Amino acid sequence: GLIRSTAATPVYSQGILIGSIYLLEFDPLQGALFSSLQINILIITFALEIFVILFSLLFSSSYTRRLRRIMSSIRTVREGDYSHKLQLGGSDELTVLGNEFNDLIERLQVSEMKRSRFVSDASHELKTPLASIKLLSDSILNNDMDIDTIREFVADIGSEADRLNRMSEKLLTLSRID
Repeated sequence: GLIRSTAATPVYSQGILIGSIYLLEFDPLQGALFSSLQINILIITFALEIFVILFSLLFSSSYTRRLRRIMSSIRTVREGDYSHKLQLGGSDELTVLGNEFNDLIERLQVSEMKRSRFVSDASHELKTPLASIKLLSDSILNNDMDIDTIREFVADIGSEADRLNRMSEKLLTLSRID
């Protein structure tokens, strides 16, 4: 708690060194002031370190929680729930990522609806010639018909089979393009 100050100066007389003066001083007031400053700086340093650690923990837990929400949303969409929306809030990179994720989900949802509509329409288009073939073949088997009517029905069955063949070729072409 003391400050020790020393000083020395030479003493000259007519340009000749005749001695020196040594000063020694102990200053308890400045010593106490410096000790107090050191303690205050140490306390402030520890307080700042604790604040930085707490802030880091808070920030990392918030960041991790938001990343978990993104991962959970990815799993939900992977299961097939395209109506799921991710709400993160904020204006950082994770929010931008969440918005891009939501845009991707909307496009997937539209694509899935188009695919479903296409499958439904294609199924309906395939059922029509199949129903005609079934009706014509049942009519041939269950009714007594003359040979000209049977030939006409068989020609119609061939036409419907050709129609099915053209549709399946178009579906295969679409599948390859996709």
